[in-house]
Amino acid sequence: MRNFLILASSIILFSCSEEKSVYPWSDLTFEQAVDLNSDKIIFLDFYSENWGACKRLEVETLNDSLIIDLTKKHLIPIKLDAWFDSLGQKLFSDFNGYAIPLLIFLNGKGEELDRVVGYKDKEDFLEILNNVLNNHDTFKSLAEKYFKGNNDSGLIDKLSLKSDERQDDILSTELYLKVLNSDIKFNKDVYERALYFFAKKELKNNNPNDMKVFISENANSNESKKIGPAYMDLIRYYASINDTIKEVDTYLEMVNIFVDSDAIPLKNKPSFLNSYAWRMSELNTNLEDALKKSIKSIEILDSFGSEFESSKPMFLDTKAEILWKMNMHDDAIAVIDIAIEMDSDYQYYKDQKIKFINSKKGN
Repeated sequence: MRNFLILASSIILFSCSEEKSVYPWSDLTFEQAVDLNSDKIIFLDFYSENWGACKRLEVETLNDSLIIDLTKKHLIPIKLDAWFDSLGQKLFSDFNGYAIPLLIFLNGKGEELDRVVGYKDKEDFLEILNNVLNNHDTFKSLAEKYFKGNNDSGLIDKLSLKSDERQDDILSTELYLKVLNSDIKFNKDVYERALYFFAKKELKNNNPNDMKVFISENANSNESKKIGPAYMDLIRYYASINDTIKEVDTYLEMVNIFVDSDAIPLKNKPSFLNSYAWRMSELNTNLEDALKKSIKSIEILDSFGSEFESSKPMFLDTKAEILWKMNMHDDAIAVIDIAIEMDSDYQYYKDQKIKFINSKKGN
């Protein structure tokens, strides 16, 4: 079974160039870097080799000559596998990580200055790095101003985003209560984030009603930035309590109403469709519809040209899995063969083919 990594704000496909990384990673462990008590900033990159966004960050962003120069002067960069290394997994958990790539900047004592979740291009990363080096608009600098009494709407807007990324429930609750209950004027995105935060908090307390209301009030908005994550939160909630009927119904609502609307950018639609199709294959239900959605996700992906070609094998795998569940063994083998041809290094696809062949033989 594969795990689909879904960021809080969106689901994004990534391709990756074949360029080799020359980024100067340190050989130090996190503990060794802290023990140095250096004036340099410790930069932690939580990654996985199997995740395209992580690969793209390293070869297309961190390979920039200016970023490399600033790294050599000011950073102790440490690369940590968040999925398959026990030390990386522990630190990822210790830092309350929830998605990769996760980039964390700390002072020499190991105190967090700032963090970023998700892929960033060269320009965005340079801005983030310069902010960290100059203690400007970082979590630490914003928090210090806030706790000294600064309640400016712009500061609360920025700090609430930082708090979201840290999954700091206490601070986020305080900030978003100010958004909803104070006379300070905020833009609509901040209000939506506040409503989404409290709906998600209620969901954690086994009350899905606020999230359902949030979805119903925002499902037709082309400007909503949280409707996709809200659907996925509700779907995961129903899965966690083993309410398969509501999970499937919510998935169907999402793909048949939300995904077909203009509320979600075209580039994000394949992953929503693929997620639905794969889950239906796991549940062994709605397989014909799942196959249609899987085929549609691949068609949209193909319409992007070569830009997202490296993502295609996992979409083909979904289609193959559904075909196998429908006892269409030859078709499943033919599709997984294409995935293997496109990504011959990934053993999982080869194991899938063996599974399909054995099933065809009756084993």
